[in-house]
Amino acid sequence: MKKIILTLVLSISILGTTFAQENQQDNSINLYTFFVNVVNEQFRFPLIGFINIAKGSHNSPQIGFINWNQQKISPLQLGFVNTAGDDMTGLQMGFINTAVKSVNGVQLGFVNTAVGEEIKGLQLGFINTTVNRFNGTQIAFVNTTKQLNGMQFGFINYADTIKSGIPVGLLSIVRKGGYKAIELGVSEISPFNISFKIGVEKFYTSFIVAYNPFRDGIREQIILGGGFGTIIPLSKNLYLNPELTSYKEMNESSQNYASIIPYLGWNITSNLSIVVGPSAVWAYNNKSVEAPFYKITEYSINDENKLYFGARMGLRFRW
Repeated sequence: MKKIILTLVLSISILGTTFAQENQQDNSINLYTFFVNVVNEQFRFPLIGFINIAKGSHNSPQIGFINWNQQKISPLQLGFVNTAGDDMTGLQMGFINTAVKSVNGVQLGFVNTAVGEEIKGLQLGFINTTVNRFNGTQIAFVNTTKQLNGMQFGFINYADTIKSGIPVGLLSIVRKGGYKAIELGVSEISPFNISFKIGVEKFYTSFIVAYNPFRDGIREQIILGGGFGTIIPLSKNLYLNPELTSYKEMNESSQNYASIIPYLGWNITSNLSIVVGPSAVWAYNNKSVEAPFYKITEYSINDENKLYFGARMGLRFRW
């Protein structure tokens, strides 16, 4: 066993000596030990070790626990922490990925950060951040960028502006040019409904509180809901506005509703509009379904599932 260990140590030492090259121009040394590797720009071999530090630009893979490149790097950084001090072209895969300048490729990790003027490609992780322009797709729990030209898929999305593209998520905030609105309306579920809508016109989310005073008990009177919608312009003032919504009663029965409403909207002013449309509602429960506030007609599937058809109207203020 001792002979095997001694042979392994001697082999690594020989390899380290083989890869250690003195640079005559700047009197610096390439250190390659397979544990800590520190090399200069002229080094053209892959860096495979626990800690890889590369000075200058490199066009060879870095594979280790910590990978750091001073300037441009391609085609691969694979490790727990990956850092590119300049442009990154190719793939960064690790727990934390950082590119100080531009990215043209893929960042795949828990936290992905790109600081450069323009990012092209894909960021896939838990938190994705680009400081300037992003062209491509961000997929994470939280996505942020200054200018979006592509897609964001996440629980929370933020963009300062959108050149083209759509953020898709539970909460999408666009500071300039986004869609934000408050709507007061009446539905077959409840006579008083207030909803907050946020996102972009192509895709927004709604958060809804409904109140039915004709029921006994405050818990029976409150209904909470949410949904998604899109605005399709038909003319300067007329638009089609399909919405999918879901509601849940806050009482002991916990009755649920799922509905689709093809609203037709009319812009009274640039900020104020009125929406009306027919509605189809599926009411379901684990016991007998209770009747809604009103209905035009209904279709009973069984005691726990019923379809109601009605109409909705709302007054919407956007800013």
